[in-house]
Amino acid sequence: MTILTLEKSKTLENYWPSMDSKIAVCMSGGVDSSVSAYLLNKKGYKTIGLTGWLIKGAGRCCDNGMVDAAKICEQIGVNHISKDLRVFFRKEIVDPFINSYQTGYTPIPCITCNNTIKWGSLMQYAFGELGCDHIATGHYARLIKENDLYKVVRPKDLKKDQTFMLWGLTQEVLSKTVFPLGDLIKGEVREVAKEGNLIVADKEESQDICFVSEKEGTQGFLSKFLESKEGYVIENKTGKILGVHQGTHNYTIGQRKGMGIAYSEPLYVVELDIENNIVYAGTKDELEGYELVAKDVNWVIPVEEKFLKSARAKIRYNSKTYPAKVTMLEDNKVKVIFDEPQSAITPGQACVFYDEADQTLLGGGWIV
Repeated sequence: MTILTLEKSKTLENYWPSMDSKIAVCMSGGVDSSVSAYLLNKKGYKTIGLTGWLIKGAGRCCDNGMVDAAKICEQIGVNHISKDLRVFFRKEIVDPFINSYQTGYTPIPCITCNNTIKWGSLMQYAFGELGCDHIATGHYARLIKENDLYKVVRPKDLKKDQTFMLWGLTQEVLSKTVFPLGDLIKGEVREVAKEGNLIVADKEESQDICFVSEKEGTQGFLSKFLESKEGYVIENKTGKILGVHQGTHNYTIGQRKGMGIAYSEPLYVVELDIENNIVYAGTKDELEGYELVAKDVNWVIPVEEKFLKSARAKIRYNSKTYPAKVTMLEDNKVKVIFDEPQSAITPGQACVFYDEADQTLLGGGWIV
């Protein structure tokens, strides 16, 4: 087995496959995936636009998004294919999302979608039915090939860095993946879109979950599937009843807004007792912790445990990484001990690991 040595790569040159490659670009109709398709086609690759039809109706990727993707492909002169994945998406992404809140977890469906849809169903369809040998996405990440090892490293645009979302990828799928935007910053992507007269050049981007409308929000979405169940909000330190809630699924660890309780200082959700239908509230300092256990861990690159004693880790997309000691456990789990306290360690979220230089993605897992 190849063993990772945590040294800074000699070059951060983004990986491009051979020019005879046929590449399917996973397109949402946004500017990033559109520019990815435009660049690959301009470079001379055999390019196909591929969009998953994920939900019926209100989803941004499945109404105007799919139409925009088709229009972009028509503009640049490549074929566009839509694949009906509505039943599969409901079963693999939406239903687990709902169930997670019901059991006290706060999910990140976009990571699951990457693993199951983009590098799952769409990749299989592209290879098996469309004759492609690579897929590309609009993620801001670099793919570096060193000997026979593929490494995901931070992109040029660190403000848009999406490596956190890619910890579930394997060497097999990375060997057939392209990240065309790895060497560009967002402003440059917009400029490329304008130079190519792409209709999405000025299209706004969304950071929200695609199947949850902005109008209803997560709580509104969940209310369509989960019944209200009245319970107590209890002060974590004293056990005093502070108020009443309408269901633990409306809350997540670290949440401040929506508590509806008058108190001398801001209150946060510090624990959820699903079995007894209790929301525990406390002050910000009660959210801090040093340790966690993560399950279903995937190592993007092979790594010896001794190197994980000086790794870096983070527990949310927009935060920075912190020094941490990672110990491998049985059943594909790890124990993580941070050097500094972390706020709101939340079950269902991801803990993602980087090398000591904070450049290379090592892997990640789901916080339990």
